[in-house]
Amino acid sequence: MSERSLLRAALPPGLLALALVLAVVTFALLWRGGPEEGMDLHRARVAGDDARVEVLEAEVARRRLGFRAGVGALAAGSALAVVVAFLAMRPASGR
Repeated sequence: MSERSLLRAALPPGLLALALVLAVVTFALLWRGGPEEGMDLHRARVAGDDARVEVLEAEVARRRLGFRAGVGALAAGSALAVVVAFLAMRPASGR
């Protein structure tokens, strides 16, 4: 077997294993949940400090957006790994 055929044989299972790991991590993050409001925000609300509340709410919104983007990137990476694995399993044309 040549090196190319070894790579061709090993690539799809490796990519499918990667896709499985990425999917597990994605669902684990979703199960754990995203960033929540901290005690500082609750204290600011109780104290009536509207300026501080606004700043802290913006920070929580930014962290939640980052969390969603990260989860989306993991899910997209998993899907891409599956697609590439199945494309790599296609028989070589012209033989």
